[in-house]
Amino acid sequence: MEAEHRYSKMEWLFYIIILPLLFTALLSGIILQFLGVDVTGKIAGAARELPVVSSFFPDEEGAVVDAQAAADAAKQKKIQELQDQVTALEGEKQQAQSDLKKKDNEINRLKEQISDLEAKAGTKDPLKAKAETYAAMAPAKAALVMTQMSVTEAKQLLAKMDSKAQAAILEQMEPAIAAKMMSS
Repeated sequence: MEAEHRYSKMEWLFYIIILPLLFTALLSGIILQFLGVDVTGKIAGAARELPVVSSFFPDEEGAVVDAQAAADAAKQKKIQELQDQVTALEGEKQQAQSDLKKKDNEINRLKEQISDLEAKAGTKDPLKAKAETYAAMAPAKAALVMTQMSVTEAKQLLAKMDSKAQAAILEQMEPAIAAKMMSS
């Protein structure tokens, strides 16, 4: 049988009081750190005030200066990045303006080409103009002139006239000549 082990007062003090207090302090510190409280900073600040322990911690002023230098370096880096972005965007802007000018020139060239084509299309077909002239004449006189033309040319002129003018002119021609002009 085992003999009951009796704890000394020092062991009892360590196991019953000191160890649970250390556990509770550590757990509380972790929870407070997650909640946003700067526990480590406060502990380091308190440790800096102790005479022997303060030699293990760097000066707070040195840490502040280092933090400021790091912050300044980060700001300079960010400024440089932003300046690079501005330069790149200005290059893109100039390229876009150049492309826009090219497109405008192309549009103007195409507009000129359209107006040239419209001007050319605006001039009447000479055959259509002749056909209108014959349609405006007296049918008997137009028939007399058309019988003197080749059958192909007369067919082309008749094709450009409206059906009333065609009928009036063909009516004045000899039936054999009119038949030739109407055949395909």
